[in-house]
Amino acid sequence: MLTQEENELLCQVSAGTPMGELMRQYWLPATYQWELEPDGQPQRIRLLGEDLLAWRDTNGVPAFTQNLCPHRGAGLYFGRNEEGGLRCAYHGWKFDVDGNCVDMPNEPPTSNFKNKLKITSYKGADFGGITWVYMGPDQEDPPGVPQFEWGLVPEAQRRHYARFIYECNWMQAVEGELDSTHAPFLHGRLRMEDDPKYGGYTVEKIADFYVQNTDYGLVYGAERKQADGNSYWRATHFLFPFYGMFPATPTKVPLSIYVPIDDYYTMHFGLEWHPTKELEGNRWPVETMHEEVNLSLGSGPWKPEKKGTFYPNWWPAMSPETDFHMDLETKKNFNYTGIPNVRQQDAALEWSMGPIMDRTKEHLGTADATVIRTRRLLIAAARALAEDGTPPPGSQNPELYRVRSCSVVLAGDQDWLETLGPWFYGKTDEYPEAAGVMLSLIHNSAPTRPR
Repeated sequence: MLTQEENELLCQVSAGTPMGELMRQYWLPATYQWELEPDGQPQRIRLLGEDLLAWRDTNGVPAFTQNLCPHRGAGLYFGRNEEGGLRCAYHGWKFDVDGNCVDMPNEPPTSNFKNKLKITSYKGADFGGITWVYMGPDQEDPPGVPQFEWGLVPEAQRRHYARFIYECNWMQAVEGELDSTHAPFLHGRLRMEDDPKYGGYTVEKIADFYVQNTDYGLVYGAERKQADGNSYWRATHFLFPFYGMFPATPTKVPLSIYVPIDDYYTMHFGLEWHPTKELEGNRWPVETMHEEVNLSLGSGPWKPEKKGTFYPNWWPAMSPETDFHMDLETKKNFNYTGIPNVRQQDAALEWSMGPIMDRTKEHLGTADATVIRTRRLLIAAARALAEDGTPPPGSQNPELYRVRSCSVVLAGDQDWLETLGPWFYGKTDEYPEAAGVMLSLIHNSAPTRPR
């Protein structure tokens, strides 16, 4: 349980708040790289409560600038992206990617007014198919973009499989990612003998948790002991400020990203990769919907373009106003929710907590160890930055982000961190070998179930 003050500190991300200032120490995933074309139409986005335009100039340089022209307050969204800058459609004032006014055609040639004017502009960078923005204080010399392995492997070895907007605070989504014991319920089928398309079935629903702080956040292992003396480990990472890795399999390593749009909306990116092998399937999110419940990754369908708002193409049709397409017959007979998509099962429960969860009223147990530790780390880091300027974990060290997760059966006497460490930190590309067979623990898991 948190105090009201702690909950507000954790959740509020606008400029001037402790968590908002912490977020601005990091590069933030903003759009897909292909969404911004050179000299193309600017895109409306919102990050950390700030409305911006994302665009790419003639030379392909990404830019993130304020939406309103400083002249008379007209929207630069309606301007022309041309010849190395964004020109306001009202009076022709033009701004480059650094925010400099480079042309003021309605002023006389003798005027030097344009040299005195600059708009808000943030650095952009492309990495791993995503265009990132740095909204922090050091625009002249920002830190490096986090060097996730998925951004370093060839394109054929990664997939961006999901993207949509959550109508809730970012922390609710992050906490769902770090909660290992909800999977047998929220993503599970009711009976072992039912079709795995309705979810996984886990015999042992209780786990022992081992959590260790790291320079980038934390690593934790959830151990489920088996009758044969072995242990099934689901081991993963939380990376500052909003990255969660649910456990990998031998075929892929997943990552979930929860970027705060503002205090009440969150942008989710879901992706996966393999260090040495090509991945099958679409490289970018596509609409996925079934006539019947059949658990899948992906976003589900999206609403038609919501013109006039931020991220107009990424609002999910599976949402509170449609009850997330919950099928009551399926819910009654086959699985816990009747919601046909894993990610939207998560979203339904996290959105149901309200725009910002009131954590002063919750009651946490031992299974919430990772959630509790993550909150403490975030709050402590935000306070340290505010009080004495201490850079938050990982913000100055992009190389720390090259980590992986794992799910594997180990012998009862194996140390999980020692055994999994070489895979975790990229010292080997050989997936850790299982000590036994998991059939005593998990029976007929759904092949696409991501947790």
